[in-house]
This record gives sequence, structure tokens and C-alpha cells, in this order.
Amino acid sequence: MNSVLIIINKAPYGYEDAFSGFFVEIACLNRQLVADVVLIEDGVYAAIDNQNSEGLKFPGVGELTYLIFPEGNIFVYNNSLKERGIHKEDLMETIEIIDDNELYELSKSKEVVIKI
Repeated sequence: MNSVLIIINKAPYGYEDAFSGFFVEIACLNRQLVADVVLIEDGVYAAIDNQNSEGLKFPGVGELTYLIFPEGNIFVYNNSLKERGIHKEDLMETIEIIDDNELYELSKSKEVVIKI
């Protein structure tokens, strides 16, 4: 296994999925694997800039996303953003928006796809 795509489809707070997905990516990158994350459905909320999770009693996922760069990438699925009324200017600057074709090509390019 040399390349991994991690798909996160749950919101970053109230579930462990986003944290787990980011930690899996960091572990893969530490083992010199090519690893990227795609945020789809409610997972796109993890890409919003300036999150404040203090009142939620959860650590912020924003700090984790910055540990991934520059070796790994975080992509967000455009249709999921549109469905939730989230705009590009709402996202962290390091996030890349992808469409259907780019999601297909990205998935096809990886040896392993993990949906968390």
C-alpha cells in the first residue's frame, strides 16, 4: 500500500470520525504514504475556517488540518458545500474544492480508500 484516500462524511463535533480520519492521515504521512482526505456530506464542516469549539467541549479540528500540510491534502466535495450553503471564502485557505470528476479521479488514483 502506497497511497490512501480517507473519506470523512460526519460533522467534526459530536462524532469522533473527523478526528479519527485526520489522525489516520497523519499516521499514513508519517509512514511516507501518499495520503489525502476528502470531506463530503456533513464532513465539510471540518473545513470551515476559524472554528471555535470551546463551548462544545471538543478540541478544534482546525489545528489537526494544519498538521497535514504540506505533505497531504484536504479536499472538500463541492456538491456537499452547495447543499449546506457553505462558500469558498468560509473555508480554510489550504482546502481544495473538487467536483464529481475530480472526486472520481482522486478515488481511482489511490490504492486504498477508507471511509470513516
